[in-house]
Amino acid sequence: MRITSQPYNRLKEALFYNRATSKYVLLLLVFISAVLLIGSVFQDEKAESLFPVLSTRKVNPVFDAFYNCVYPKIIGQKDNYDRFWLLYVHLTEECDNLPEYKTFDLQPIANTDEIKYVSFPKQKEENITMVTLGIGHDVDAELRLKKMWPGTEFFGVDPSPEINKDLYEVKLGGNYFQVAVSGQGGMQKSYIFRKKYRDETTMHIGADYFFGNMLKRPRVDILWVDTEGNEFPVLDMIHRGGPLDRRGVKICQMNVEIHKDLLKDVTGEKQKFHDFVWKIMEDRKYIIVKPFYVYWFHDFIRVVVLNVEDPECTSLYMR
Repeated sequence: MRITSQPYNRLKEALFYNRATSKYVLLLLVFISAVLLIGSVFQDEKAESLFPVLSTRKVNPVFDAFYNCVYPKIIGQKDNYDRFWLLYVHLTEECDNLPEYKTFDLQPIANTDEIKYVSFPKQKEENITMVTLGIGHDVDAELRLKKMWPGTEFFGVDPSPEINKDLYEVKLGGNYFQVAVSGQGGMQKSYIFRKKYRDETTMHIGADYFFGNMLKRPRVDILWVDTEGNEFPVLDMIHRGGPLDRRGVKICQMNVEIHKDLLKDVTGEKQKFHDFVWKIMEDRKYIIVKPFYVYWFHDFIRVVVLNVEDPECTSLYMR
């Protein structure tokens, strides 16, 4: 018997409508689930790419703390060399007092017109080697370091012997080299302070040659670099697998002034600074602390670089 009553037909239509609606709801739920799954995978990949270095190297708590704090703050300026130069210090200043950094005994030492920072060894009787690249007529900080750590052997490098030689050898009791240290040997431009700063052509030697053949110290405990525009060739040599690694020379800590626009023949310093920082992030060998932006005649950036990987350096300087 065929039922054709109006109530039955309405019930049939309702059941049909509900089945169709359920099908669309089910499809919608499947679609939403797929989107959420893809989003979850994407977020995992994004997190992996956000901290690519941490996913491929062994754990180093001090470097990891540095990386986790600094990386998210500077990634937005990657490949924008002008903004990176201007903003790096401001963006990273709150990363400068992380609890993990207390492993270093990092103390300020005043020079005539600036503050250097030195991480002191754990053992008081340790003899250490200190190198100054660019004396600049000023050894006040070296003299203070000598009082604080008498077991320090000093080596100073500057192409201008006037005043610098007597300061370093007589007043400080250190060893003086009359040469400019940069990327390679030969006659090159330098920005030299005599009575005032000026461009001069002077004899240069490569930093790898100086440390390996002239200094002949496999471990440099403290390196201060203020070479008025020639710092980048030196910085290029400190990275993992670089010229200093190949010569078996380790640098435990550095104070560096990073300049721009000093030498007429040298350009691209903002990019070089940008690339140096990102190479530090990739290497996992050093951390950068105490960044300080200075504007005086020419703007420049001061940083302290600490070795957190080499076993000899870490056993001496990390508690």
